[in-house]
Amino acid sequence: MRIPKTSLRTTWRADWLIEFSIVLLVLALLTREIIFAAVGAAIPLVLTGLGLAFHWRLGVLRRGLHVEEHLPKNRVLLGNSIEGELTVRNESQLAAQIPAIKLVVEKGLSFKLSPSSSQLLRPGATSRSKLSITSQESGRFQISGSTLTFTDGRGLFASEVNYKQADWVEVYPGVRTRAPLTPLHLYGESPEIFLKAPAGVDYAGIREYVPGDESQRIQWKATARLRKLMVKEFHPETQTMMQILIDAGRTMHQRSYVGSRFDEALAVAQLLVGSGKRVCIWVYNENEIVRAIKPANAEDQLLSLRELAVGDRVQSTSKKSASRVPTHPVERREIPNLLVNDRFEIFLRMLKLKLALGHRKSGVYKATIEATRASPDGLLIILTDLEGDNEALLEVASSRQKRGKTIVAQIGSGWRLSDDLEEAYVKHQVNSRILSNLEQPGLIVFDLRPEELIARIAHDVGKGSIEAH
Repeated sequence: MRIPKTSLRTTWRADWLIEFSIVLLVLALLTREIIFAAVGAAIPLVLTGLGLAFHWRLGVLRRGLHVEEHLPKNRVLLGNSIEGELTVRNESQLAAQIPAIKLVVEKGLSFKLSPSSSQLLRPGATSRSKLSITSQESGRFQISGSTLTFTDGRGLFASEVNYKQADWVEVYPGVRTRAPLTPLHLYGESPEIFLKAPAGVDYAGIREYVPGDESQRIQWKATARLRKLMVKEFHPETQTMMQILIDAGRTMHQRSYVGSRFDEALAVAQLLVGSGKRVCIWVYNENEIVRAIKPANAEDQLLSLRELAVGDRVQSTSKKSASRVPTHPVERREIPNLLVNDRFEIFLRMLKLKLALGHRKSGVYKATIEATRASPDGLLIILTDLEGDNEALLEVASSRQKRGKTIVAQIGSGWRLSDDLEEAYVKHQVNSRILSNLEQPGLIVFDLRPEELIARIAHDVGKGSIEAH
């Protein structure tokens, strides 16, 4: 029971004594025995005195106790723990009975203290406990301070005192994963996760269930008759086409989890080709479209992708294209009549026009324009490391706002591949700002581990609806 207007609360022992005193007072009224009345009235008076004394002691301890939390580092990978120390120093002239100590942490962060048993802290003594902080989700978590529980020597009263201390812990995903043999193994060797029933409207029949099919499509009558799971299948919608844009710029040839980033982008494209949809592939570099693989049967498209993977054709083309590329003349735009003093505004408009034209010379913009012409309402998937012309991607988003959905799948994030924790943290912050800028105009950006990336794309491709990440 909490005592009003104080931070004290009674324990079960004090509550039992209060109930006992009430029983004695009731007996005194019934039997008119003075001894019952005296004892029944004395118990609350004694508890009141002990409570006032404990309240005074608590005020002295609140000023005399110092709690310090020491963490050797504030940043940690997801799944790892930060080992620190929690020190309680008693500089008062009174002994402190502390049955429990806990940290005031943000939701998502857990801690463990050892030893966690009750301790008696004598005047001038110092108590040190080992502190372990872990988290099962990434993010920045606040540590507001510590809460110490005090009890009096008789175990009748208890109180909690908060000690504020501003601290934080940054938890972010692990950088490296175990590298399988090939990029295709890394992203999932089999395209079975794409073999969901097409999202059409015309009923085609039933087929046997495969992992990844939606439970709503299960045909229970046929399942009971054939004694195996069967699902409904519909004719696919052939009007929409999946457009895959693969970045083959200079940075895409850097080493990644397995092979280069370009190798991994090709592995993702191979799995997307097996999704059962019409697929058109555009390979581009900084300045132009390197190769276009038009919709065909899956075997021919896979053969073309393997040729890109084993040859040096794309790299040599990207080096040659670093030279000046001829561009088409741009129509001159008349600047509206302005005052003579508005030269600065004219300069800004010309600079903005020049920058816009510069973005339109990039390979990703040219590939997007061609892909949009081929399928205006199709699904556009861009496989890139986001280390190229991101302004061109913003231009892409503005040009496709009212058309089909656009997914940007980041391949081989630099911060995930860094062995230096501090370097990975800095790169992670920069990468987060890039993703945030790209998401604002409507682009859907994925920055996931390889094994999670292909599953997320497969989920969106299979359902035919895109959810913002």
